[in-house]
Amino acid sequence: MNKFLKRILITIAIIVCVLALALSGFYLKIRYETSGFTPLETGSVVDGIFVVKDDFANIFIIQDGTQYIVIDGAIDPATVAKQMKNLSIHPDDVSAVFLTHTDWDHAGASGLFDKAKLYLSKEEEQMIDGKKARLLFFRNSIPRTDYTLLEDRQVVQIGNLKIEGILVPGHTVGTMAYLVNDKYLFTGDILSLKDRKIVPIPAFFNMDTAQAVASMEIIRQLPTAEYIFTSHWGYTDDYKAAIK
Repeated sequence: MNKFLKRILITIAIIVCVLALALSGFYLKIRYETSGFTPLETGSVVDGIFVVKDDFANIFIIQDGTQYIVIDGAIDPATVAKQMKNLSIHPDDVSAVFLTHTDWDHAGASGLFDKAKLYLSKEEEQMIDGKKARLLFFRNSIPRTDYTLLEDRQVVQIGNLKIEGILVPGHTVGTMAYLVNDKYLFTGDILSLKDRKIVPIPAFFNMDTAQAVASMEIIRQLPTAEYIFTSHWGYTDDYKAAIK
């Protein structure tokens, strides 16, 4: 083997080792940060609102008579279906799914609700159409191509449920919170809860932490809200105290 070829092979080996170490470090960082999550266990949260736990993620199910809407899609369809069965709720009875954003732990099981209409923010579409990478060369994807895009502050009426989409970028470029019936606020990953107060999520997870912190000020300007539901850090029934 000549010296030139040997140098090439050594260089390739070094690059592979560096990439392997970087990916291992990234994985360990994710595991460490997610170990601090405190998702709710599957069950009823408040009257007419249920939660499903899928590993470290929650989805919320809101009942309107015999139909339901779902906030976010969690990770694994089989896990979500099993947990919903424990609640005596069938995926086919879900009429709409609203994604706060398109990260895999929020959209992975959204294909389970194939009879439901799927909504996400207009700004978030660039995360799944190839225009915007989540990190370096990693891009988001969702298991469905049929979705409806929402503008900031657009309202969707489904039965007796009024769902207002509120653009709160930072975690991703198109993260959207949802205010249901002017009372129940679902924030996805734009913030966390600590001691029943809203606080920023770990910066490691954000695309733009400064923007995410700025978006928390939008969350503080919703005077009719009474509850805050997060995707990984539980909920509070005292909005006013949480935003102080």
